[in-house]
Amino acid sequence: MKKLLYIFLMLLLAIGLIACDEAKTEPTIPTEPTIKLNEVNPQHDIYYQIFVRSFADSNQDGIGDIQGIIEQLDYLEDLGITALWLLPINPSPSYHGYNVTDYYDIHPDYGTLEDFQELIDLALERDIKVVIDLVINHTSDQHPWFVSAQASTQSEYRDYYVWNGNTAFESFVGGMKDLNFNNPAVVEEVKNIMDFYLEMGVHGFRIDAAKHLFEGINATLNNSLLLLSLNAHIKNNYPNAYIVSEVFDYNYNSVADYFIGSDSVFNFHAAMTIWDKVGFGNSRFLLASNLSRAYQAFRAFNPDFIDAPFIGNHDLDRVASMSAFQGTNGALKLAQAMRVLLTIPGSPFIYYGDELGMKGYRYEGTNIPGYGVVYDEYRRQPFLWGDSAITTTWLPSDGSNDMTPSLATQMTDNASLFNQYKEMIQIRKDNPALMYGSNFAPYKEGNSNLQGYVRHYQYESIEQAVLVLHNLSSSPIEIDLPHLKIIYGSTTLEPYQTLILEIDSALIGDYI
Repeated sequence: MKKLLYIFLMLLLAIGLIACDEAKTEPTIPTEPTIKLNEVNPQHDIYYQIFVRSFADSNQDGIGDIQGIIEQLDYLEDLGITALWLLPINPSPSYHGYNVTDYYDIHPDYGTLEDFQELIDLALERDIKVVIDLVINHTSDQHPWFVSAQASTQSEYRDYYVWNGNTAFESFVGGMKDLNFNNPAVVEEVKNIMDFYLEMGVHGFRIDAAKHLFEGINATLNNSLLLLSLNAHIKNNYPNAYIVSEVFDYNYNSVADYFIGSDSVFNFHAAMTIWDKVGFGNSRFLLASNLSRAYQAFRAFNPDFIDAPFIGNHDLDRVASMSAFQGTNGALKLAQAMRVLLTIPGSPFIYYGDELGMKGYRYEGTNIPGYGVVYDEYRRQPFLWGDSAITTTWLPSDGSNDMTPSLATQMTDNASLFNQYKEMIQIRKDNPALMYGSNFAPYKEGNSNLQGYVRHYQYESIEQAVLVLHNLSSSPIEIDLPHLKIIYGSTTLEPYQTLILEIDSALIGDYI
């Protein structure tokens, strides 16, 4: 009997303890959602510029194609880029594609619209956006609009173009006929084209030759207002859509006006400054202040401007071919130019192959055996995969890259330029002060040997400040400055090397 009573009491005690525990269970406190800064800043990216014809060949016809890009998404993701800019992909009679014959299709050498849709979808699965070249300053003289316009003064497309008598105006020679943006029908056509690709999932557009859309008196204002109209249109349905305008001008004051209608404008001034100060070593003490003056001009038009810096593109001789980056210390300076690019404000653009140090320069009508007469082709030559199965062969080698290590070689070399690019891209992505915002202030103790700048970013509870220092000289420099941690480099700053320090945000004034 006692045993049964004991068991009964123990059961009651257990039930009581369980009830007690349940009563004491603390309510779950919801955790604060993680702030995703890439969503807060949807137009800040690290871009990789691709000339499709030269990048990767998927079908062994010698020509790069969209499926080739798809097959190399692993490479692009591994490199760390977050967005692609594709040079013209529409049908065109030229190798470069800047004279379009159909805005609603893909060049047959590159694939199909279905291929392009697949690229967009698969890239987005990897958080890689796609921006395309929108060539609207002109069409090909073989575009159906122009064929009709030239055939009859009564054509519905006659007023799509700018005429001087019976001659259509060309900003650029080679059968590229300027569109007439004083005609509202042309503006609507462009908006329809933009809608078509935004519906496919593209992130935005690089506007080719933006300073030539209108010519003559008040061209800059008219161009900026046109871009503003296009940008407002696409943001109605796609608020995060992106326009980056090409204004080929090294004068930052001439470029600044275009921030009226553009999210970003390519910064030719920054490229020239980096070539001149890092590469040639001219007036090195002006590196940070020259960059800062341009940013101040941009900020006057848009306080939250998103710059588009670069050091190489398809219209310029390859940066590795410039005399500034040849000879003694040339390779060190080339890597330092990259580190400047990846530590200044905006969305940096990396030209395909620059991460390998590829070379290439313009010829002036030279005949190349096996190809023909060339001009800009060798600025856009095949990517050096080190794998014949995917390397394009549309352009025979001119020997300029005979000594440039291929990607396959550089991937196995920790000190290679490729691996330096990869490391610095990751550092930018890991540090919001580098990746986001337009804040930039020159380091107050800068001189001809040491140049630096402070980058700062704050959003809600997230705040970071970093000091970036570049040794532009051939001698080591000892750095003794208060800091929270070393993000990159060493306080013994070796020649043509970079040091990135995280600093106390409250003490920024001590450095600038």
